[in-house]
Amino acid sequence: MKFKNIIAISLLGICGGTVTTSLANNNYVYAAKDEYKSINKEISDTLAQSKGWANGTLDENGSSTDSGSANDEFDWANYVTKIKYTGKNKLNIYVTNDFSSLSSEDKKDSIMKAENSAAAILLDHKKIKENDTIKGLNVKVINNNQTIGKSLGHHSYSFN
Repeated sequence: MKFKNIIAISLLGICGGTVTTSLANNNYVYAAKDEYKSINKEISDTLAQSKGWANGTLDENGSSTDSGSANDEFDWANYVTKIKYTGKNKLNIYVTNDFSSLSSEDKKDSIMKAENSAAAILLDHKKIKENDTIKGLNVKVINNNQTIGKSLGHHSYSFN
């Protein structure tokens, strides 16, 4: 039974109708949330690893090091606080306050790299198709609980 059918049946019960239903078949509603939690954890771990490479605190194998050097290819991660998969092909990318001081090109580059980092994980979990990575995902860029940017498709972005 689909979730919206349960709501309709529940409303029937509120209106005085007799309703008998089982929630046994509706575990998928909760399983989907748990699945996103696992994927978001993996995305978070990858972001933390990218920050380590950006700052030189991780070596090329992802192991802690005191003698590493910063890798500019991962500098984007220093402007991202969180990447959250919200379903289908949608991502919320949360950025630092310092993000606003970046040039327009650096903002776009940082968001594209954050998107690509998450897209690789989503592709592995079969949440998106390879064509979605070419078209680009539906991205919202968020700072201080405000949407400050969005994707326009094909890895193009606009910022407020």
